[in-house]
Amino acid sequence: MRNDSTHKKRKKRKTGDYTRRQFLIRSAQGVAGAAIATAGFPWGDLAYGQQIKGKPVKMNVAIRPDWTQGWFGMINEEKQIWKKYLPAGSKVTFSHPIQGGIVTNELIAGKSLIGHNGDAPGLIATFKRDRVDIRAIGLIGSSPSGYHCYQVLVRTDAPEFSSSKEALKWMDGKVVATPKGSCSDRFFQDVLKRDGVQPAEYLNQPIGVITTNLRAKKIDAACTWDPQGAAVSEIAGEGIARVVATGYPWQERDSGTIVCRKDFLDENTDVVKAWLKAEIETQMWYYDPRNHAEVLKIAQKYVKGFSHKALWFSLAGLLPEPYYGGPIRDEKLFVWNDEVRNLQAIVLDYLAKNKIIPSSQLLPGAIDDSLAREAMKEMGVKSPLITLKAVPLEQGYPLVQDAKRIEEYAALFKI
Repeated sequence: MRNDSTHKKRKKRKTGDYTRRQFLIRSAQGVAGAAIATAGFPWGDLAYGQQIKGKPVKMNVAIRPDWTQGWFGMINEEKQIWKKYLPAGSKVTFSHPIQGGIVTNELIAGKSLIGHNGDAPGLIATFKRDRVDIRAIGLIGSSPSGYHCYQVLVRTDAPEFSSSKEALKWMDGKVVATPKGSCSDRFFQDVLKRDGVQPAEYLNQPIGVITTNLRAKKIDAACTWDPQGAAVSEIAGEGIARVVATGYPWQERDSGTIVCRKDFLDENTDVVKAWLKAEIETQMWYYDPRNHAEVLKIAQKYVKGFSHKALWFSLAGLLPEPYYGGPIRDEKLFVWNDEVRNLQAIVLDYLAKNKIIPSSQLLPGAIDDSLAREAMKEMGVKSPLITLKAVPLEQGYPLVQDAKRIEEYAALFKI
């Protein structure tokens, strides 16, 4: 079994440290490890006394059911957790863009006021001030080994490789594809260049076209995000491609950002903070292993054409050897830390060198998680909200389908 020094155990918190609202706290040594419902408090208790008063608001939020790391958006839409926090009578609608650039366009056009974006698109959005001032105000998630944004695929008739880096070398002179401007695109271009690999063609294709072309063997390889990676894979999906890498061999973390129009933020600061509280509760709820069965049921409603097994694998599955994906599926940090800032510096440098943004230096105030930190403090939670372990398919998937074995399933996520 691997011993990953980058994911050291943290000291267990004493029971007496928890306030009444801190019923779901990340603990490296606690029961279920990833998420713990303490003392049997109901979910509504986290929102106790948190609903703000005032004039009802009406807004649209751009969420990403097509991206597993952002699934909490569809959970918030489906379960309407936001109603616990926004003023009574508020109305929130949701749109479902399939790429970060579209989220940014919705904010620019005023269709959406808050949105969920990947690492590169989220940063690009903050450079659009000549049109609309957009700020990054929180984090969607951050997989330490890039499980969610960095799914490298090869066609099924490709050779069997001994490692992820060998698979990447094979792509020299081949036809590869990715959705340009995405977090996957930034990572793919970076590691290809880093490893001296020069594809014959590097195509800009949306995820649906990539699926079609892998099936028809019109492309040799691709880089995309989950759940598409799981959905087309041999390990858990349709079987038209093999997942041969995440960011793990290159020590590449992924990340996603919550973005907001600055004019809306300035005029409705309390509302935005209340919204962030709803995001906090939703992130914690959807990663609690005891809720995974319901998460998958909701995902099948919002994410069409993918098998139940593939959806589970994209949520919690471990990519095994020889393409080991890393021990942690995702972390819900919610606010920036040094590792995410380091990733951000890499992304900014790449975007500037490719003239996608004018400079590798952020504009003043482009990232401001102060409101997110206030929301966390008022709810009595700390970063990371949740750390979700990656679990082998053969262990986790049978148990998640058996309600009578839910505690046995939750125990798999002990870190």
